Amino acid sequence: MQPETQPVATGTPSVEAPARRTAGKSAPGGVHARNTLNDLTGREWIKSTKTWLVCDSRRYHRNRNTELHPARYPEELVAEFLRFFTKSDAWVLDPFCGSGASLVACLEEGRRGVGVEISPQYAEMARSRLPRMDEGEYAAVVQADARELAEPDTWDGTDGLDLDEDGLPRFDFIMTSPPYWNMLGKSRGGVESTHKKRAGKGLDIDYGAHDGNLELIADYDEFIEALGGIFDDCARLLKVGKYMVVVIQNVRVPDGYVRPLAWDLAARISRTLSFQGERIWCQDSKKLGIWGYPTTFVPNFHHHYCLVFRKQAPGA
Repeated sequence: MQPETQPVATGTPSVEAPARRTAGKSAPGGVHARNTLNDLTGREWIKSTKTWLVCDSRRYHRNRNTELHPARYPEELVAEFLRFFTKSDAWVLDPFCGSGASLVACLEEGRRGVGVEISPQYAEMARSRLPRMDEGEYAAVVQADARELAEPDTWDGTDGLDLDEDGLPRFDFIMTSPPYWNMLGKSRGGVESTHKKRAGKGLDIDYGAHDGNLELIADYDEFIEALGGIFDDCARLLKVGKYMVVVIQNVRVPDGYVRPLAWDLAARISRTLSFQGERIWCQDSKKLGIWGYPTTFVPNFHHHYCLVFRKQAPGA
C-alpha cells in the first residue's frame, strides 16, 4: 500500500492545538553531564521511576474533535514518557497513531513525532490536530498499515524524514497503544456503560470492519502473533540502546475469565526487545460499573500497563 503523508496540517489549527514548551529546560545546573537518556535532573528522574502514576487529563474530556475515536490515551501520559526516555528534538514513532495524542505531545515537548494510522478517518483526525509548525518543529501522519512498517514504500514520500540506506527511518523512542484484542466489540452487560452511551450518541464503539483491523482477529494466539510481528518491525526501526513503551491492558472475556493480554504480549515482544519493567497508569476519574453483582467478582479495570522495552546492542 502506498501511504498518504502530510507533515504539516492545512487550514485553521484546532482550538486545542499544542501549547509549545521550551524544549530541554531543567533546573539550572541540574542535568548530569553524563545523562545521555533525557534532559531531567536527578530529582525529576527519580519521580519518573515510580511504578505507578495517576493520569486523568481534563483536556482528554474536552477534546470533542477526537471524541469519535473509541480508545484514546491522554497527551499528558505520552509527555510523561517522552520526558524520561528522550532528549529534545528526538524522533518518536507511534505505529498505532489513532487520534494523534502522541504527535500533539511531541510538539508540546519539543520532540519530532511520526504516526502511522491505517484508518483514513482517524489519520485525518490526527492531522487536524497539528498546527502550522515553526522552524525546527516536525509532526507527520502516515496513512498506512502498521504491518508494513518494514516496507520502504511505507515511508517513501514522507517529507522531512531521513531514511537509511535500506529505505527505512530510525527512531529514538517508540510509544503506542495497540488494540486490546476484541474488547471494544464485547458487551458490557445490562448496565448503561460508557460503551453503550457512545453507541447511543452515534460515536464509534470499535475500529470498524475495514481490512487490516487487528481487533477482528478472532483467535487470541493469532492476535498476539500479529501484534508481535508488528513490534518485531518496530525493533528494526528503533535505534540501539533506545526504548519502546506499549500501553496495554488485560481483558476479561465473555466466558468469565481474564486473558493476560499484557503479559502474553510482553513475552512475545521479548523475543526481539529486552523487557525492562512496567509503569501502571491509573485512572481515578473513570466511572465504576456494578459488574457481577451480587454473585461474581468482576474487576473494574481502571489501570493500564505501560510496558517498557529496550533494544540492546547485538551480543549484549
